[in-house]
Amino acid sequence: MAPSPKKQAYSAENVAKYFIYLASRPVVGDAKEREGLTNLKLQKILYFAQAYFLAKLGRPLFADHIEAWGYGPVIPTIYHHYKIKGSTPIFADNDESSVSSEDKEVLQKIWDTFGGYSANRLVDITHAHAPWKEAYDTKSKVITNKALTEYYTPLLSK
Repeated sequence: MAPSPKKQAYSAENVAKYFIYLASRPVVGDAKEREGLTNLKLQKILYFAQAYFLAKLGRPLFADHIEAWGYGPVIPTIYHHYKIKGSTPIFADNDESSVSSEDKEVLQKIWDTFGGYSANRLVDITHAHAPWKEAYDTKSKVITNKALTEYYTPLLSK
C-alpha cells in the first residue's frame, strides 16, 4: 500500500481567517459580546499553531515564513494584510477559511489553549522562547521551521 500523500500547507491568511472567526463568536460575558482578534494577538496564535503542527504533526500548517520582530513572532504577509486595523479587533461573522475539518479540530484546541491570553502575555511568552530570541539576533530575523521543530518537539512530547 502506498503511503498517503502529505497534506499541502495552507496559506497563513487561510488559517488566520479561521482564528479570526473563532475569536468573533459571541462568547464573552452575560451579553455574549464578541471579542475579535487584534493583529498582534493573531500573530502569536499563528506562531504557536505553526509550532504545534511542526513539532506534533510533523508538517507545517502554513507556507508563509515567520520573522522575529520587536513584539515577537510575525508573519509579514498577515501583518501587512491587517495593519490597517491597528490595535482594533478584527471580526468575521462567518468562517471563510478552507481549512480541513480535521485541522480545524487541532486549531480549536490551540485556540482553547492560547486564546484566553492577552496579546501582551503572548508577546512575553514568545520572547522567552529560543526560536524568537535566536532569530531576533540574526540579520534575516527569520524563525525557521527547523528551529520551531527542534525547540517545541521536546516540550510537546512531555
